[in-house]
Amino acid sequence: MKFRKIMGILITSALCVSALAGCGSSTNVSSSAAYSTASSSVSTEAENTSDEKVLRIAFPSTLTSADVTNSTSATMLKETAGVAETLVYADSNFKLQPMLATEWEMTGDNTWVFKLRDNVTFHDGTPFNAKAVKWCIERSLKENSELAGTTYIQSVEVIDDHTVQFTTSERTTDLPAAMSYVGTAIIAPSSVDKSGSFILPIGTGPFKAESFDETTGIFTAVRSDNYWGDINTSVTKRIVKSMPDASARSLAVQNGEIDIANDIPFSDLETLENSNNTNVSKFNTARTYFYEYNMKKDLFKDERVRKALIYAINKNEIVNDVLFGVGGVPKGILMDNMPWANTNVDTYEYNPDKAKELLAEAGYKDTDNDGYLDKDGQKLTVKIITFTKRPGCPLIAQATQGYFANIGIDASVKVMDWSAMNELIKKGDFDIALNSATSAYVPTPAYYLDAYYVHNNIGYKNDKLNELVEKCKATDKMDEKYEYSKEAQALGQEDACIYTPVLYGAVFAVSKNVTNFEFNAAAHDFIVPYNTDLK
Repeated sequence: MKFRKIMGILITSALCVSALAGCGSSTNVSSSAAYSTASSSVSTEAENTSDEKVLRIAFPSTLTSADVTNSTSATMLKETAGVAETLVYADSNFKLQPMLATEWEMTGDNTWVFKLRDNVTFHDGTPFNAKAVKWCIERSLKENSELAGTTYIQSVEVIDDHTVQFTTSERTTDLPAAMSYVGTAIIAPSSVDKSGSFILPIGTGPFKAESFDETTGIFTAVRSDNYWGDINTSVTKRIVKSMPDASARSLAVQNGEIDIANDIPFSDLETLENSNNTNVSKFNTARTYFYEYNMKKDLFKDERVRKALIYAINKNEIVNDVLFGVGGVPKGILMDNMPWANTNVDTYEYNPDKAKELLAEAGYKDTDNDGYLDKDGQKLTVKIITFTKRPGCPLIAQATQGYFANIGIDASVKVMDWSAMNELIKKGDFDIALNSATSAYVPTPAYYLDAYYVHNNIGYKNDKLNELVEKCKATDKMDEKYEYSKEAQALGQEDACIYTPVLYGAVFAVSKNVTNFEFNAAAHDFIVPYNTDLK
């Protein structure tokens, strides 16, 4: 399909969208290396003096809380504001590194012991120790229902001041990786008052919380004088502004109101790239766009139909033309340079003739010459649903609609918010859903497969794949983890009930005053690491 035709479809579909908008762990690791990464930021002369440099960051979600028990807030506090830290972090090679913990060891089928740093205090001067970790994790487990399912932590025990033991509900060798998840970020007991009501997050990071306005969603943090680690930046304050609207983020950067923003509209890239005030940076990151078939419907129980619809999509054209070069085409399910990615699987390269052939084998032919395939007197129609938050989702879905039309399939696209889309998935009121998810939220070979292939709402199940994922989670040998994961990926790709057409691309628009901007693909796709600086 020619790009011009794609754009015609996108323009038409965009009008519809507007209308809708209104209605690697290892079992024994030791190191004393301080957490130190770099990212992007910006500053304007109007808000900065010789004594103060303010970095203003647009956060792409609505902030209603500054509590780590809220996963969105935890992401902001750890990845964007630099206030709270986790026990472990993953470097750009997806390798686990010490953060607030210095080493960890699996001591039993369901127990892990973590050694904590002994030179750390919270921002208010209270000690960072095992009691504080126990208090924080237990509180987060109680308030955040996702945390137990991510970490499998059942209980926390203080061994001594700087040693803590975690007991899990099942055997898992992935707990160290899970302890890099933002939901495990540690704040001090003094973050709440005597009645247990949350006040402000008191963390251990290089910046400490100064204020949070629930009405505006603006969070302010200032440099901490007692940060335990190494940090090399002249930034004295970070202001994080909640901006869920992508167009608003883009305009704010262009107008100099914001120093750094991510997930900007792709249609604004050329304008931003040609601006005298901004730079645009694109990165591949450990996040996917993936399609899910409704396996509860007879149409998709036929493997030939599932694979035909993949052959119908020109994935390279989507990346290069529809997504303006943002993202990439994987050689499998995951980002190619993830250590456990299986790149030796069938990727169903673009082949519309093959797609038509498979559909004909499945009984779908244009018997009445109206341009659409039919079977038993019924036209082949599919309903594609997706969501608004991730900028590529509507564009990919609309392009897919055009590719399907090229082989005689009548497809519709409905774009909505993420929660509404998931309600439709749970109800089974869809044919194909286009989703997006990080594949390294927990940087381990089992996480993504477990989260989206084993546990899903689309009716997909492969007992062998599930067994391999369980083995992957249970073994303490990294080479076995990789092998189990790769075998499971091959099965998932062959089944073609869930598939990754393209990889997500992280796009940042930043002021030209920003220096020391480096991206960590293993972290969240809008991380602003500690060493980000301003001229």
